[in-house]
Amino acid sequence: MPLFPLPHGALLPGELLPLHVFEPRYRVMLEEIRKGDRLIGIATLLPGWETDYHGSPALADVVGLGRVVKDRLNPDGTSDIVLHGLLRGEIIEELPGKPFRRAQLMIRGDGHWHAAETYRLRRELLTGIAERLRNRQLSFDLTAGFDVGALADRIASALDLSVEQRVEMLQALDLERRVALLLSLLREKAHRQQLLEIIPSLHAFSLALGSPLGPAT
Repeated sequence: MPLFPLPHGALLPGELLPLHVFEPRYRVMLEEIRKGDRLIGIATLLPGWETDYHGSPALADVVGLGRVVKDRLNPDGTSDIVLHGLLRGEIIEELPGKPFRRAQLMIRGDGHWHAAETYRLRRELLTGIAERLRNRQLSFDLTAGFDVGALADRIASALDLSVEQRVEMLQALDLERRVALLLSLLREKAHRQQLLEIIPSLHAFSLALGSPLGPAT
């Protein structure tokens, strides 16, 4: 997978990320992916990257995999693209031989949880949201079979998080930790207000997953 390392880079599943591509090595990368599946891994540069930016500074283990859904090649050779986040991948090893960075990745889904554990995490997420919002007009179906990780990512990507918070969410491969991080973020009043504003879109999102979040008004 070609890698596009960025300071504080993070691409959560479901998120759209606009990028202006101007460096020669990443222009070459775009030329190659345009011939294939148009997938790029957005990698996070670790602290200290400034001293070796044009080399191979250290990267965080987890990258966000995205597909190029908009692509404009400009007259000066630069490009403006938009990536749609698909899933997480973990770097196994980097591969030589190209002017841009590439790596062998292991796709990291949320795994197969026992039904009782899945129910517990759904309950933890929904009751945690309800406790923080304290809005009597909202109701949640604790028996709904929605994807806990996908919903947590969807909420996080819609909030106005700091770059550090977004990176932390991306690196949370463990589903239990991801739920805990999201609920911790929702202790902030601004994030709670944002969530109330996006509840209708979350309802539509959960329907698309095949199980409703619950009626929202």
